[in-house]
Amino acid sequence: MDYVVVAFRSRAQTVKFSEHLTHLGVQNEIINTPKEAGVGCGLSVKISKTRLQVVKRIVQLSSLSAFAGFFLVTAYGGKRIVRSI
Repeated sequence: MDYVVVAFRSRAQTVKFSEHLTHLGVQNEIINTPKEAGVGCGLSVKISKTRLQVVKRIVQLSSLSAFAGFFLVTAYGGKRIVRSI
Protein backbone atom coordinates (compact mmCIF):
# COMPACT_ATOMS: atom_id res chain seq x y z
CA MET A 1 0.00 0.00 0.00
CA ASP A 2 1.44 3.36 -1.04
CA TYR A 3 0.88 6.47 1.04
CA VAL A 4 2.29 9.97 1.46
CA VAL A 5 4.04 11.34 4.53
CA VAL A 6 4.02 15.07 5.27
CA ALA A 7 7.10 15.68 7.42
CA PHE A 8 7.76 18.55 9.83
CA ARG A 9 10.68 19.63 12.04
CA SER A 10 8.31 20.35 14.93
CA ARG A 11 6.07 17.94 16.80
CA ALA A 12 3.71 20.77 17.73
CA GLN A 13 3.33 21.82 14.09
CA THR A 14 2.76 18.19 13.06
CA VAL A 15 -0.13 17.87 15.51
CA LYS A 16 -1.55 21.27 14.57
CA PHE A 17 -1.42 20.44 10.85
CA SER A 18 -3.13 17.09 11.44
CA GLU A 19 -5.90 18.82 13.36
CA HIS A 20 -6.25 21.40 10.56
CA LEU A 21 -6.59 18.64 7.94
CA THR A 22 -9.19 16.86 10.08
CA HIS A 23 -11.12 20.12 10.42
CA LEU A 24 -11.08 20.46 6.61
CA GLY A 25 -12.34 16.89 6.19
CA VAL A 26 -9.05 15.40 4.97
CA GLN A 27 -8.47 11.96 6.46
CA ASN A 28 -5.01 11.69 8.03
CA GLU A 29 -3.03 9.98 10.74
CA ILE A 30 -0.03 10.97 12.84
CA ILE A 31 2.73 8.36 12.44
CA ASN A 32 6.42 7.97 13.20
CA THR A 33 8.45 9.52 10.41
CA PRO A 34 10.08 6.75 8.36
CA LYS A 35 13.80 6.72 9.20
CA GLU A 36 14.53 6.45 5.47
CA ALA A 37 13.21 10.00 5.03
CA GLY A 38 16.06 11.32 7.17
CA VAL A 39 14.19 14.47 8.19
CA GLY A 40 11.82 15.83 10.73
CA CYS A 41 11.03 15.64 14.40
CA GLY A 42 10.04 12.00 14.51
CA LEU A 43 6.34 12.50 13.82
CA SER A 44 4.66 13.03 10.46
CA VAL A 45 1.19 13.19 8.98
CA LYS A 46 0.18 10.24 6.81
CA ILE A 47 -2.27 10.90 3.97
CA SER A 48 -3.61 8.99 0.99
CA LYS A 49 -1.86 9.48 -2.36
CA THR A 50 -5.22 10.55 -3.75
CA ARG A 51 -5.26 13.58 -1.42
CA LEU A 52 -1.72 14.77 -2.24
CA GLN A 53 -2.66 17.69 -4.50
CA VAL A 54 -5.24 18.98 -2.01
CA VAL A 55 -2.76 18.77 0.87
CA LYS A 56 0.01 20.40 -1.19
CA ARG A 57 -2.30 23.35 -1.74
CA ILE A 58 -3.12 23.52 1.98
CA VAL A 59 0.61 23.56 2.78
CA GLN A 60 1.18 26.36 0.24
CA LEU A 61 -1.58 28.45 1.81
CA SER A 62 -0.42 27.88 5.39
CA SER A 63 2.37 29.42 7.44
CA LEU A 64 4.37 26.28 8.16
CA SER A 65 7.89 27.24 9.19
CA ALA A 66 8.70 23.64 10.22
CA PHE A 67 7.50 21.93 7.02
CA ALA A 68 10.19 19.47 5.85
CA GLY A 69 8.66 17.91 2.74
CA PHE A 70 6.48 15.24 1.18
CA PHE A 71 7.58 11.62 0.92
CA LEU A 72 6.04 8.71 -0.96
CA VAL A 73 6.21 5.45 0.98
CA THR A 74 5.92 2.24 -1.04
CA ALA A 75 6.02 -1.35 0.19
CA TYR A 76 7.95 -3.43 -2.32
CA GLY A 77 9.12 -7.00 -1.85
CA GLY A 78 8.76 -6.84 1.91
CA LYS A 79 10.79 -3.62 2.07
CA ARG A 80 9.74 -0.04 2.52
CA ILE A 81 10.93 2.47 -0.08
CA VAL A 82 10.74 6.15 0.82
CA ARG A 83 11.40 8.90 -1.68
CA SER A 84 10.96 12.65 -1.65
CA ILE A 85 8.23 13.98 -3.93
